[in-house]
Amino acid sequence: MDLGLNLIDGCFDVEIKNGDVVRDDGLETAVTISLFTDRRVTEEEKPYLANSKRGYWGDLFSEIDGDKMGSRLWTLEREKRTTEVLRRAEDYTREALQWLIDDGVVLSISAIASYDNNKFINIDVKIIKPLGNESRYKILWDKQELKRG
Repeated sequence: MDLGLNLIDGCFDVEIKNGDVVRDDGLETAVTISLFTDRRVTEEEKPYLANSKRGYWGDLFSEIDGDKMGSRLWTLEREKRTTEVLRRAEDYTREALQWLIDDGVVLSISAIASYDNNKFINIDVKIIKPLGNESRYKILWDKQELKRG
């Protein structure tokens, strides 16, 4: 079991219940960290007017050369609401979660993005585990929420 991260007062944090750390025996914390950690981008990928290429400091010490943590979803913050942006959101989601397949944690990952009534990006993530059971996550991008589906 892993430490569980929960959305508490708009921030992801470790939750304490009955004097003990709440744990996650599924994939929710791994998915949360993978999608809501900002992956470092190249100068060409950096959004217009962005001050930084962002990134996770731990990538400096990766045991695998070129291995990067997180997602590029943050680069979509100022984008127009188009079908192309939805496709990129799906690609960035699969890219951020690919390590779960590479490490043999899951068999497959699919991501379908759409806009909600407020024009936020909804991403429906379906993960198939090695024994064939399925986990689903619904991500609302802009408000940065992860909801278990």
